[in-house]
Amino acid sequence: MSEFTIKGVTYRSGKMVGRTQIHVLRRAAPIIEPLFRSISSGFTPEVAGMVIQGLGTLEDEKLDYILDRALAVVQKKEGTGWPSLMSSDGTRIMFEDVRNDGGLQLAICANVLYVNYYPLFLDAPSLFNGGASFPQ
Repeated sequence: MSEFTIKGVTYRSGKMVGRTQIHVLRRAAPIIEPLFRSISSGFTPEVAGMVIQGLGTLEDEKLDYILDRALAVVQKKEGTGWPSLMSSDGTRIMFEDVRNDGGLQLAICANVLYVNYYPLFLDAPSLFNGGASFPQ
């Protein structure tokens, strides 16, 4: 679990299952780099333009898939509890402040993607090093 704070509210992100990570990654390819850049260097006008351009390439169903899968692994700190952002069937955002703020949804999603993919990109050289051996 990874915790992050947005607008003074603390959220906790879990990991998506491996197959979901792959499906989200292929759909999110146009926005991964600018979203990661926004987390590491801030949301500058240049980064904002890259995010907007990347979002513009995504069909509605792809963006909905990315957001739904990312938000499904997030919990929001409420007092001493951590309720899930999404309903148990994954069809509804349970908090009005998140449901009504697209920018907040995107920021939460960016953090979830970072938690799920940054380790993959760090490990990629050792995972895909060309050293596999295949039977002859």
